[in-house]
Amino acid sequence: MRMTRILILTTDAGSGHRSAAQAVEAALLQRYGHSVQVSIANPLREPPSPPLLRQAEEYYLATVQRAPERYDRAHALTNAAASAALLRSAMGLAVGDALRNLLVRHIPNVVISVYPLFTSLVADAYRSARGRPGLITVVTDLGDVHHAWFSPGDDICVVPTARVRTRALGCGMDPQRVRIVGIPVHPRFAVQRAAPEMLRRELGWLPTLPTILLIGGGAGVGPLAELAIAADEVCQPVQLVIAAGRNNELAATLRARAWKNPVHIYGFVPLPDMMHAADIVATKAGGLSVSEALAVGRPLLIYGAAPGQEAGNLEYVVRRGAAQYTPDATRFVEALQRWIERPEARQAAADAARMAGRPLAAFEIADLAWELALTRVAAPRLAPRVSLGDWLSSWR
Repeated sequence: MRMTRILILTTDAGSGHRSAAQAVEAALLQRYGHSVQVSIANPLREPPSPPLLRQAEEYYLATVQRAPERYDRAHALTNAAASAALLRSAMGLAVGDALRNLLVRHIPNVVISVYPLFTSLVADAYRSARGRPGLITVVTDLGDVHHAWFSPGDDICVVPTARVRTRALGCGMDPQRVRIVGIPVHPRFAVQRAAPEMLRRELGWLPTLPTILLIGGGAGVGPLAELAIAADEVCQPVQLVIAAGRNNELAATLRARAWKNPVHIYGFVPLPDMMHAADIVATKAGGLSVSEALAVGRPLLIYGAAPGQEAGNLEYVVRRGAAQYTPDATRFVEALQRWIERPEARQAAADAARMAGRPLAAFEIADLAWELALTRVAAPRLAPRVSLGDWLSSWR
């Protein structure tokens, strides 16, 4: 049996890109089992990429949280064809060798990127080779996406909405190669294991209280403590579940408080069962967090949106009726109280979320990758690039 090798490229600037990569990996393995070999890699963390790029991933989170206007300016200034070309050249210089090493190591039939620019660099690496892997880019935001997402050399560009497809065509993509599929979420979000009351009992939660899940991504960013405390003071009875991610300081602060309502505090934990068990999800407008909540049909309270792509995510879910924007504690509590007191309004938002959700997107992407791999008779091999230092050493 022929083994199909698929390499998924991601970064760790926030947790969403890696979550998307893991969702596609899980769908591929579930669908095709031992016939497929899937690897996930972050070229920015591979030698010989400069350490500065790894620091840039952390700087991204800090900038979005503390100086969003600076990120907004950078996003706007680079969001054009000429700027995207410059970004591609800079990224090629920074990670080209690391990316080439990954291709030599994995010899993929198909490369899937859940981050901009990577597939264009893969195409560059195979420019003088006979053949190349199939190339797929998966766009992980719902609205105003950056020009750099769109590489004309891709075999398939997966987009989540008609609006993003229009943007792709405006950036020169071949209409035949742009597919509206959705943002991939892990298969566990697509299937509810048990009724919410049963899941709550398994999790050690009270089964009948209105339950709100507050999340801040893998880093636990955002005003989670402020929102949770405000809800605890005003909304009774209610059950609060707070996922603090890797933010140990936040978790410690929350655990030190004497709460009026039942409160459950977690660190970095899997979220599928928690989302299925909750009535309402409160999150910032990250593409993956929003898509996961839509996939399980849970109404959203969006407490924050980074400029650029997250602003587009916010606009999309509010326009669809699946979310309310609650950028401060006062509006958060008002919206929460309204949904608690008016279950029919909450249900209408939940129905809108379910209509907007794409719970099987990861499987559709897995099928597209498999079909593309079948057109690649043999994975092309690249010779490792010889650096100037290695070349000089060979003459000693």
